[in-house]
Amino acid sequence: MSKVLLFGSSGHAKSCVDLIESTETFVIKGVVTREKSKLSSFMGYDVTGTDESIAELVRDCPQAVIGVGQIKDAGPRIGLFLKLMEFNAEMPVIVSPYSKVSKHSRLGDGSLVFHHVVVNASAIVGQNCILNNKSLIEHDALIEDHCHISTGAIVNGGAKVGRGSFVGSGAILHEGVCVGENSIIGAGKVVKDDVEPGSIYK
Repeated sequence: MSKVLLFGSSGHAKSCVDLIESTETFVIKGVVTREKSKLSSFMGYDVTGTDESIAELVRDCPQAVIGVGQIKDAGPRIGLFLKLMEFNAEMPVIVSPYSKVSKHSRLGDGSLVFHHVVVNASAIVGQNCILNNKSLIEHDALIEDHCHISTGAIVNGGAKVGRGSFVGSGAILHEGVCVGENSIIGAGKVVKDDVEPGSIYK
């Protein structure tokens, strides 16, 4: 099994622990927290360092998983992703064994596919994305880098979610709509028309 470092100790990181443990491919070597954290362990795993020691940590264990969540602001996830890339970290795609990802789809580096997700044929998911539990990414949909598709959200065929955007729990994007980058789609919202970049759709 491949060893990975988990960066983060929030609620989302707890879900990442469960995701990683569900696979037969990856095992957590240690958890990396923020500089001011006083944690010595997290979810039964040793805290092996902080964000300030990324270079040393990655030299010892090159594979990293970003366990920092994203709702209002993709900035922290993007910043951590870029910093890890700077130190040549490898960010594997991790897919729950309870999900279905079409062999005709594409997932970018560092993207995480949680439980009971469906990614259909010809869908493209960028780097460092979260496809949370029970989300559906239909055929020909495009999810750009650093997006979070939350629990139970549906992105229908040919729809596009712009870079750094968040689609809330249970939201539905109609076929072919385009959500501009850095937008927030509220939980349960039905999006029938294009959304301008930087919008908050509630």
